[in-house]
Amino acid sequence: MTQGQPDDLSLQQQTVSNHAAQEQAGDVPGTPPGQEQKVSWLELFFDLIFVVAFDQLAKRLGDSVSPVNIGIFALMFTAIWWAWASNSTFAARYGNESRVYRWGTVGELISVALLAVILRGDLAQTGTYFALAFGMNRLLHAGLHLWADRATPDEVTFSRRTAGVVGGAALLWLGSALLPGGSQTQLLVWGAALLVDLLVPLLARRRNLQALPHEGHLPERVGLLQIIALGAIITEVVSGSRQQKLGWVTLLPAFFSILTVVSLWRLYFDQARALPLLQARTQGRLSGTLAWLYGHLPFTLSVVMLGVGLGHGISSDTAEEVAAQQQFVVWPLAGALVTLAFLRWNSRRTAGITGGDRSLTALLLGALLVAGLSAVDLDARQLQGTVAALMVLLATLVATDPATRRLGKIEEKITEQLEEQAEEQAEEQAEQRASA
Repeated sequence: MTQGQPDDLSLQQQTVSNHAAQEQAGDVPGTPPGQEQKVSWLELFFDLIFVVAFDQLAKRLGDSVSPVNIGIFALMFTAIWWAWASNSTFAARYGNESRVYRWGTVGELISVALLAVILRGDLAQTGTYFALAFGMNRLLHAGLHLWADRATPDEVTFSRRTAGVVGGAALLWLGSALLPGGSQTQLLVWGAALLVDLLVPLLARRRNLQALPHEGHLPERVGLLQIIALGAIITEVVSGSRQQKLGWVTLLPAFFSILTVVSLWRLYFDQARALPLLQARTQGRLSGTLAWLYGHLPFTLSVVMLGVGLGHGISSDTAEEVAAQQQFVVWPLAGALVTLAFLRWNSRRTAGITGGDRSLTALLLGALLVAGLSAVDLDARQLQGTVAALMVLLATLVATDPATRRLGKIEEKITEQLEEQAEEQAEEQAEQRASA
């Protein structure tokens, strides 16, 4: 791909027959590879509720910025993000059209909406309610996996084991409601329960192959969540601007913030985002897929925290407030750029590409430059103008990089081949039914 390599080299490496993985899975419910699985209206509503919960977490953090609150924010954000990721991967594995999935998702949606209502004030008053609502969310998800286990052959044990682990984590969450709200013990139990839940896919890699997520549906769901999260930054910017008198002093920082958000959107969607899932389908290897999925946790977290910095930075009145919110701009943005670099590296590794990469170098260098702004005394206009100029430059460099287009072409070619295989299999099945 680079360094003089032909454009189809990685494609030849990728297009290994995926029959082995399919044979391991047996007759698993879900959308076959190569066929389209549309995102449903329920899933869109589901994603929107989660972004509301993220926004409430961000507001809670913005009201009281301290190292302890940052740690609590990261813990609670990870828990809520994992609830979203669990449901999204379930739909990508087993389909989103069954009545059981729809009703289970409605139940999970209600539990997250309650979490959004609960996310306010001190954990001493809200910790018990959070533990109960989140525990119910995990119990509902365990129930979905029990249903999936009944719908799959006996040798397909992924959902059976997942249901057991998720159910155990749910009991930890529910049990923690008996502990003093916001206490160190309760937070430790939350962390343990979350760790158990997060480690399931990592410790059961082979069983993951029994029910691979759909290579088109999951990237679309993940992308939609990022779009809504980026849009929430604009909401924060508008809210911050409305607290100041209208004029150039508030319009310029808002304009710069919008440029930053648009550039970040472009940087994310310039990635060949489905390559790791295509690798799992064509080569039966999950390392790239799991790295891709877990890599989105710090990216989404960075985007949500960036909204706090940009919005509150515009509305800040004192030099102390501006300096504090500056850290919530530079460090989350640096984290987002590092994550984008990781996702790009993961796609390159998946495609078997070696050698230098202009975009990868630019993203890492950009992260260093942004982080360096934490030591510079800047007001809101200077900070956001500098950040916007850097982000526009990075977005231009990545968009015009030939390697970016080549990765996209590889992704398109593998997708087309999977679609052709799906059409051939459908024709064979139709012929068999006609001759039967």
